[in-house]
Amino acid sequence: MMAGTGRAGSIVGVWLASAVPVLAHPHVFVDARMTIQGDGHGRLTGLTNVWAMDELFSASVIPDFDANANGKLDKTELAAVGEQVRKSIAEWSFYTFVKVQGEEVALLPPKTFQVEWDDRTGKLLFRFDMQLRKPINLTTTPVTLTAFDKTYFVAFDFPDAARFTLKGMPAACHHEMVAPTPDEAEKIWMDTLSKLSPDEAPPEDGINFSEALATRLEVDCRAPLLAKSQLRE
Repeated sequence: MMAGTGRAGSIVGVWLASAVPVLAHPHVFVDARMTIQGDGHGRLTGLTNVWAMDELFSASVIPDFDANANGKLDKTELAAVGEQVRKSIAEWSFYTFVKVQGEEVALLPPKTFQVEWDDRTGKLLFRFDMQLRKPINLTTTPVTLTAFDKTYFVAFDFPDAARFTLKGMPAACHHEMVAPTPDEAEKIWMDTLSKLSPDEAPPEDGINFSEALATRLEVDCRAPLLAKSQLRE
């Protein structure tokens, strides 16, 4: 990867590095969508992420990947961006998490990142699929889905519940988007302290505020399995 220049170059260079240090505030901003996929029989099987990167990050990618120096990213160059990002964020679980009763569920890494350039917005668009290693029976187990960066270098924004789409899921599923506030994160911290035994010390890093502040979708389908005709399209 060619080295970028200036502030933009430093941002893309750090984010695409193999290791990203913990930072006090986000430097890359993502307008996010997530499609939650069921198998039509009451089981959660996977999800699709669609990320629109902010203008600054998107612009900073051009000098780093514009191999033919024509001032834009061609198809092969966009594919190179996708492959580099896929490799770089693998150790961060692709910023994608599915939890059952607070425990992370194993996801298979995406095989590819589809990358496009939106001329209208001047933004890079990433799209990729992740499958569960083992499908979850939604009729007996509620799940939580979210996207966040534990290092807080990247911030994910889901402005409203329409950014989450359910497909192939029981029609009786109740789903709710939860967008915590800083006050709620503080409450989580206080709850953490209250649960410590007298001989336990508080975590050195406190709580993971990037996770505590992350927008999440809570899905609960604990109802009799409905006929396939009643499933969401």
